[in-house]
Amino acid sequence: MKIALLSTQNSEILGHIINKFIEYDIDIDSIIFDSVIPDESRLQRWNERTNGKIPFIPMGKFENSFIPCFYFENHSSGITESFVKNNEIDILINAGTPRILKANLLNAPSIGIINCHPGILPYFRGCTCVEWAIYHDKPVGNTVHIMTEEIDEGPVLARETVKFLKSDKYSDIRVKVYKNGFDLLARSIKSYINNPYLDNFYKKNGDYYKVIDDAKMGKVLEKINSGKYKFQLDQ
Repeated sequence: MKIALLSTQNSEILGHIINKFIEYDIDIDSIIFDSVIPDESRLQRWNERTNGKIPFIPMGKFENSFIPCFYFENHSSGITESFVKNNEIDILINAGTPRILKANLLNAPSIGIINCHPGILPYFRGCTCVEWAIYHDKPVGNTVHIMTEEIDEGPVLARETVKFLKSDKYSDIRVKVYKNGFDLLARSIKSYINNPYLDNFYKKNGDYYKVIDDAKMGKVLEKINSGKYKFQLDQ
């Protein structure tokens, strides 16, 4: 089974995904880079969420891993599509693509493109789902799924909630979600390689959320800092 990663140079998540794939002995056929470089606002958002607790991993760390890298202007281009088909790639992994991927690329690999969404699907689709789940006193976690043209929909490989402590601050919660996501993604791929199965009974009965506004975000932080989020444990 040939697996390739979709990402950008200087992606804040790519190195962590590669690390986990190596840890779980998952072969990476190639990395396909898009020409877009993450803008400062995206990196600033990452730093604000993690408070510097997840260090950036430069690609130079993997020089001895001999992972072939390819560079294209646009992940959704016909050139990328042809590359995926010609190289008979089975699975693409969203490891930080900057694009809303189009049908041509979604259908290019024989199995599909797999994404890890920081929210429990189908209930929390869209943006800032960690924050919205806390706001509504619902479990926070990750879902690994096959991407479709509809946002955060498609067959599910795995769902997993994350446990938090009352002593956890906002950045602690975000860090735990990110780290669980990296690990769950790798575990799910490894499990799928050994036993190809998807939850095809995915129900589209969840809500789509836009970016949480400042007032509601303030309530989220207040809830976390006071230990009143329903799913914060004493220990």
